[in-house]
Amino acid sequence: MKVPFYGLKSLNSEQIFLSETESRHCIKVLRYKTGDKVYVLDGRGGLYYCSIINDNPKECILSVDSTDYKENTFCSLHIVVAPPKNPDRLDWLIEKAVEMGASKISFIQSERTIRKKIKLERLERISISAMKQSCSRYKLIINDIEPLSNVLKNINSEQRFIAHLEKEKKVPIYSIFKPKKNTCILIGPEGDFTISEINMTLKNGFKSVCLGERRLRIETAVIMTIGAFNYVNGY
Repeated sequence: MKVPFYGLKSLNSEQIFLSETESRHCIKVLRYKTGDKVYVLDGRGGLYYCSIINDNPKECILSVDSTDYKENTFCSLHIVVAPPKNPDRLDWLIEKAVEMGASKISFIQSERTIRKKIKLERLERISISAMKQSCSRYKLIINDIEPLSNVLKNINSEQRFIAHLEKEKKVPIYSIFKPKKNTCILIGPEGDFTISEINMTLKNGFKSVCLGERRLRIETAVIMTIGAFNYVNGY
């Protein structure tokens, strides 16, 4: 299948108006024209089979020929993570999280977090590009960076884990994941969580887990976590 575009169907209409960026890519780069057939993802489970009815490179208009909707039957995985210092590694983290099927990523500012801000619009663009490339039906939810204490207040996942390096009894992540449960996992900054932060999460229903004997980069820990979650759930 061709790489799809990203757009939303107009309410009460069988048309899709592509953004200027998507329109330019469709008409100027890929050289599609009126009458050509294209695919569009809406990030909400819908895949639209469309025909171009206006090849304006600033606002390409599509007519929806048919729709294939896939309901999201997977349990969700919410990654709560301190962003890596290197922006390239942050971009890579988002791209791979989308390809591997994470549901949501929330960035946190902890006591040892080095990066205090993220470029949310840039990460959204990377997320959409990865969604189109992998033909993922659901768009990754990306939450802007907030203090850890604020993020914890809004977590209601059935199972919650925190990965850290403190020397206490921790269960390997692959053996503690239970299938078919909405899951949240916390991954700390370079330098790890502080003792007080770990205790705060434990009071909020989190359990300590181990990702192995090696010390992992932030983005590697995220990918290992998603891989373990997918394996346990048979994805």
